[in-house]
Amino acid sequence: MKKEVLEKTLAYIPKDFDGVILDLRSNLDGEFKNAQVDTLKDVDGTIPQFDNSVDIVFCKKLHKIKNTKKALEEISRVLKDGGKLVACLKPYDSFRSELKDIFNVNSYHTMGHYAYFEAEKRSS
Repeated sequence: MKKEVLEKTLAYIPKDFDGVILDLRSNLDGEFKNAQVDTLKDVDGTIPQFDNSVDIVFCKKLHKIKNTKKALEEISRVLKDGGKLVACLKPYDSFRSELKDIFNVNSYHTMGHYAYFEAEKRSS
């Protein structure tokens, strides 16, 4: 099921996408040939990207980040207006409300113990 959830999550990003993707702990090497993919292995603090510099943030294990609320705030900071957060995780009770506080959630699905979604940064 994990592989199926990951495939459904990745389907939110077109294979010919040519913008900037910030890959958080996911190992997207070679997945998107036209995109600039910046990989960040540790996300528990400040994300070392400029404000409004990323088109898509992708994370396949958002639940592994210790402070998810802080991470969502940092992700919002680095995303361009209208930029997308595409992720999957094992959701916890308050996650959807934390996500909706910061992003417009366009799609949110659950499958077994996992959720996958696509959300958009609110315009500032």
